Amino acid sequence: MAAITEVLRGISSQEHVKIDVVKDGAQSTVLQVTEHALEDDKKPNGWNGTYVNGKDPYALMRGCNANSRSPWIPYHPDIPIQAADLKIADVATGNGIWLQDVARNKLSSAGFHGFDISLDQVGPKPWLPSNIHMHTWNIFEDPPEEFVGYFDIVHVRLITVVVKNNDPRPILTTLTKLLKPGGYLQWDEVDTIGSSIKTVPGVSGENLDTLFDQLRGKDTWKYQLTEIMDENGYTSSKLYTYEYEREVARFWNDVYVSTWKEFADNALKTPEVSNELERKAMDEARNGAAIHVPKLVWVGRKV
Repeated sequence: MAAITEVLRGISSQEHVKIDVVKDGAQSTVLQVTEHALEDDKKPNGWNGTYVNGKDPYALMRGCNANSRSPWIPYHPDIPIQAADLKIADVATGNGIWLQDVARNKLSSAGFHGFDISLDQVGPKPWLPSNIHMHTWNIFEDPPEEFVGYFDIVHVRLITVVVKNNDPRPILTTLTKLLKPGGYLQWDEVDTIGSSIKTVPGVSGENLDTLFDQLRGKDTWKYQLTEIMDENGYTSSKLYTYEYEREVARFWNDVYVSTWKEFADNALKTPEVSNELERKAMDEARNGAAIHVPKLVWVGRKV
C-alpha cells in the first residue's frame, strides 16, 4: 500500500505533526468467537479460512472498496513501543494494515494480534509476518481468558457505528480488560459533528453538505471520552485533534463521498435520489468544494 504523507495540524497542542496516512480497509466492528474456539459444528467460511457470521451488523460493505475507504493514523508518539517483548492488539483491525505497519522492523519476540468481526479483508495467513496473529471476536463479550491483561498497547479505530446509546463505556470496559496495568489505549475516530464544507470563494457546497449530513450522527460521546476514560480505569487521558491541509482536501472529500455512496447503496436504498445528490455534490467538488472532517485520537494509560 502506498503511503500518502500529509501534514496534520494538532489542534490540542498547537503543533504541526507530520504523519503517514495510509488508505486501508473500513473499520470493521468485532463479533463472534476466536479462531481457536469455534464450535465443532461450525467451519470457517471466509476465503481466508476465517469464520464469518451471517448476521454481520456493519453498515458498510466488505468488498474491494473497503480497502481504500478509511484512512488511518499511526501509533501516537506518546506511546512507547521500544520493548523487545511488546504485545499489541488492534481491535477492529479491518485489513490489518495498521498492525502490519507497527510490526514492521520489530523483533520476532514482539507479538501482534488483530481482532475483528470478519477477516475477509486480511491477506492470506502465509503472507502475514510470523508474529502477527488474527482472531475473530465479539467486542461485546469478554475477551478470551488468555488475552485478559495480556497487552501493552490496545488500538481501536472507527467503531462509532457500534457504540450503542451514545455510550462508549461497555466497549471501553472490554478494551480495558485486554490491557496490562500501565498499558496504553489508543482510540481513533473522526469528528463528523465538527465537520464542515470548505470552498473556494464563490463556490457552493450545499449538496456536499446535504450528502454528508446523512453520515454525521449525534455521537456526542466523543466530546466526553477523555473524562470517561479517566473515570473508568485510566489516567492522564488526552485527546488530540488533527486537521488536514487544504492541499489534500479533494482526496479526503472523495474518500468521504465514497463512504457515503456505499452507505447509501447498502442502507438508504434510494438509488435515484442518491445518484442525483451524488452528481450535484461531485459537481461542487470539481468546482472547489470539499468535505472537511477533523480526526480525533485519544491516548490513555491504564491504572
